[in-house]
Amino acid sequence: MYNGLEVDMLSVGDADCLLVSRWYGYVAKRVLIDGGNASDFANVRAFLERRNVSYLDAVVSTHMHDDHAAGLLTLVRDESIGIGAAYVHIPQNHLQMALVDRALKIAAGAKEAECLEKSLQTAKDLVGALRSRRIPVPIVEPFKGTTIEFLTVAGPSREYYEELVRQFEDIDAFKTMSQRGLHNLIEDSVDDYFVKTGFIEASLLDNPETSAENNSSIIMGTIFDGEKYLFTSDAGVPALTLATAAYDLTGCNWIQIPHHGSRHNITAELIEHLSPKTAFVSAAGNSKHPRRAVVNAFKEAGAQVFSTHYPEPTNLWNHRGVVPAREEYGYVAPLYDKDKKATESDPTMIAIFNALYGTTR
Repeated sequence: MYNGLEVDMLSVGDADCLLVSRWYGYVAKRVLIDGGNASDFANVRAFLERRNVSYLDAVVSTHMHDDHAAGLLTLVRDESIGIGAAYVHIPQNHLQMALVDRALKIAAGAKEAECLEKSLQTAKDLVGALRSRRIPVPIVEPFKGTTIEFLTVAGPSREYYEELVRQFEDIDAFKTMSQRGLHNLIEDSVDDYFVKTGFIEASLLDNPETSAENNSSIIMGTIFDGEKYLFTSDAGVPALTLATAAYDLTGCNWIQIPHHGSRHNITAELIEHLSPKTAFVSAAGNSKHPRRAVVNAFKEAGAQVFSTHYPEPTNLWNHRGVVPAREEYGYVAPLYDKDKKATESDPTMIAIFNALYGTTR
């Protein structure tokens, strides 16, 4: 008889796809959080097949950026995978689209405008695909307090979500978002240069900012055997701060480092407040994701940090309680500690792939 919790973070580069499983006896409730990019679908599908998962009790689209939702859209269209319920924000339900179209037209060519257009189209396509599947439970827009199987939504609230998306109707707010994105890009490039040349040490930002779309990400948590688990997606400091005000998230056993380890989504104060024991990050392992300053801050707070890119691209698995054994998995070294081996007391493991599986992705 099983009684445990499993978190699988799939290796999809700078994208997100997580499978969370809660075992009750010989039955597991499974929630898929995001699906990576559309190009990741084959890897996600192959992973589910290897784990004999043909039914998902729930799928969650945390927000509509393609590195989270495009792969999920492709998976939803694959009717060989059963789906019990879907939790998705539908931005069109909260917007005056005529005003959004006007703002997009004025801001045509700007990166933020192109990103938003893609997100709105992905939202439309995903909702359409879900409705065509005739899923037993109607689509739910999950706001603070919503229960998703064994997970609880810690943010955003409906009010905060609508405050964020209303910026897409306001051309001045839209221009500010575009300027912020450009500022962040320049700031990171300058920081990269001075860190590489040894002029400064990698450090966190005092007042990091991310996009409204990122802050609209669904934040979820669960507790198993008294241990807290927190799923952050691409949420930024304001969104995470609101979640910590609404729920006691201190002393997390496990946390997803937000936005692939970007330094625009976290502060030392938030890390100290959350005080995680184990932190996972889904990242390609470049200078941008995960940021060394972010990883160092989590390590300095006492967390062991594991990345899907280190020491080579592979899936990560964390488990608590009694769950089915995985003979093809082995222990992994924490990030930047390649020569150190994790002990059997640490429940984090990686997939050891061989010719049977064919790829580390």
